[in-house]
Amino acid sequence: MQFLLVPKPLFTSGMIVEGYYLSYQYGNAILESVKSNPLDRAMNSPFFDFINAVGMTALTQNHPLFVPISQILLMTDLEEDINEEPSQIVFILDKRIRPEPSVLARMKRFIELGFRFAIIYQNNMEDIKGFAPCADFVFLRVSPVQLVSQARLVQKEFPQTTVIAADIEEQPLFDKIKHSSIDLFDGPFYKIHIPSAAKQNALTPLKVNYIQLLNIVNKEDFDFQNFTRTVRQDMALAVQFMKLVNTASTARQDIKNLNQAAAMLGQREIRKWVATAVTNALCADNPSEVTRVSLLRAKFCENMGKHFEMAMANENLFLMGLFSVLDVVLSVPIKQAFEMVFVPAAIQEALVDRKGTHYDVLHFVLTYEHGAWAEISRIALMRHIAVVDIHMAYRDALVWYNNIINLKVETDEI
Repeated sequence: MQFLLVPKPLFTSGMIVEGYYLSYQYGNAILESVKSNPLDRAMNSPFFDFINAVGMTALTQNHPLFVPISQILLMTDLEEDINEEPSQIVFILDKRIRPEPSVLARMKRFIELGFRFAIIYQNNMEDIKGFAPCADFVFLRVSPVQLVSQARLVQKEFPQTTVIAADIEEQPLFDKIKHSSIDLFDGPFYKIHIPSAAKQNALTPLKVNYIQLLNIVNKEDFDFQNFTRTVRQDMALAVQFMKLVNTASTARQDIKNLNQAAAMLGQREIRKWVATAVTNALCADNPSEVTRVSLLRAKFCENMGKHFEMAMANENLFLMGLFSVLDVVLSVPIKQAFEMVFVPAAIQEALVDRKGTHYDVLHFVLTYEHGAWAEISRIALMRHIAVVDIHMAYRDALVWYNNIINLKVETDEI
């Protein structure tokens, strides 16, 4: 696939995610900058092939997904390509589409099927006024100083519409406008956030056990019995570990307890899978966005390792992505978090000091999350990474995440 895409969060003034919009780039942004986008002329949407393949849970935690469509696609039987619930899909109309009778007729047909529409406002009300009966969302793409005043104008013409401020670059601007009449926000400054009511000043006893387990398995040659003894202290963690083992093993019917599971997997796989399970447990009382981000980063970092000539460091790259939200999970500064949790020096250097070869991979993954396609394209050119390789690395991370959160086994014996 010659395109890159990522679901970017749309969040409230309280930094709670309410939906995602699909940001994409066809080809390398630098090489393709003077070419027309072939997706504008396509009769089929590659986005929905992608969505159907990875699932809405992996992409958006089942929040609404805003997907761009062209006028050509609007005139097709697009609904036949969509396997997801119509209520979860919001079509973002290309800004060049005008509210002509044929367009409005097609929009009304899709609305009858349960889909919703978003339009883009760029300082000219006459361009969008005709969409009033069909638009549920309006993206404001205006200068920062005009956001609040233009939001009022839009709400006057579209009183039942959710207004979204797009491309908020810096935290100070968000702080200035977040209590205005704007409903949702989008911006690269966004960081996964836990509402203040969910934060805690000290680790609970259960979380202390998890931190202890992480420290045990991250030692160079850890003791299997010490590991299983600690796992048994938490039934949910033990069950999750057995699920992972039973899924990975070709002889799963022969695995009856944690000691056998540990011996079968070996130290390397135990480190990886336990880190995943423990992170899930630590995130249990936090928004699911935290879990989603940590696991996707972990697998995406691992997948990109070979493209940064770091295939031998895949295990560390996975842990680096997984622990990149540890400060959020533990509600402490990142440096303090790694005073509690032992990790290899290269991971701590990347996450705390933001330097080193591991950080090169993390920087790429975080940049991709923000949909900063020009920077992604620059790095790809410098490192001779093909667009299709980036696409497949991210797609594989989503599929892997979807499989992880949907793990099921018939029996669990501890």
